[in-house]
Amino acid sequence: MLHDPDPMRARPASGADDAGDPLSDVLALLRIEGGASLRIAAGGAWSLRLPAYAYLKFIAQIEGRQWILVDGAEAPICLEPGDCLVMHGGRPFVVASDLSLPPVDGVAHFAGAHQGEDGNVRWGDGEPDVVAVAGRFEVAPAQRALLAEILPPELHVKAASSAAPALRALLDLFRDEAGAGAPGQRLVVANLARIALVQALRAGGAHGGADGWLGALADPKVGPALRLLHGDPARHWTLPELAQASGMSRSALALRFKTLVGKAPLQYLQHWRMRLAQQALRQGSEPVATLAWRLGYASESAFSASFKQHTGMAPGQFRRAAA
Repeated sequence: MLHDPDPMRARPASGADDAGDPLSDVLALLRIEGGASLRIAAGGAWSLRLPAYAYLKFIAQIEGRQWILVDGAEAPICLEPGDCLVMHGGRPFVVASDLSLPPVDGVAHFAGAHQGEDGNVRWGDGEPDVVAVAGRFEVAPAQRALLAEILPPELHVKAASSAAPALRALLDLFRDEAGAGAPGQRLVVANLARIALVQALRAGGAHGGADGWLGALADPKVGPALRLLHGDPARHWTLPELAQASGMSRSALALRFKTLVGKAPLQYLQHWRMRLAQQALRQGSEPVATLAWRLGYASESAFSASFKQHTGMAPGQFRRAAA
């Protein structure tokens, strides 16, 4: 699993020098868990139509080329060796070696496909010319809105644009391990898929041209401000402090931050505090007054008013509803 069992930390006593790890923080709240991972080896010409889905998909292209055409997308995605694709948009799509072919029912196709003792799914004649590893990850239902905020519906990380050596090394391990049929192979492949997912998110932000939150995290100006906010969410941050850490004027940081993230810096901080509060109320029995203090509020009443404005419920009511 890709989450810390307790994403809420004790209230920091430090200052602006403690930068956080926003990606780890967000993954902790998303509570991503691997549900399935398989290696696909296909030969010949084929085209499959797959239905809507309610989870996070990860595809690592090992050999050959395949095409993904998502319903409503402007253009298909071509996956080549070393490419990764992270999908959570939920829209039906076609995956094919040749998009000019009429697609067949993908669910029925996979149900009838040959699955070897090594867990690999194979179809077609002769030696496979398309090899890929697909992972399926479950996300906490309450955090799907957060997933949509940080990730585009389809994130394509190209091998040529990724500067993350670790991701390329993981794909090499996929190639060797997934076809080996060795003891423990399924567990190894599943865990490789989880690590590769994190590496793809890193590379997608830094080198994949991702917009939004991932792009902001990799941005040389906005990234430092995000890390400070996550490093000490209880601190009473000011825009001048964040601007100084980013090497920008207050107005320039505010504009760039809102353009990339969709919220002004202090508005983002408020929303992040509320996400931490909701997770803490869902998972534990910590007194509301203690939670308020840990999140930097001067009083329980101030926290409760802010929480109710954000969620429409008082903290105690939210905890009972979540239970």
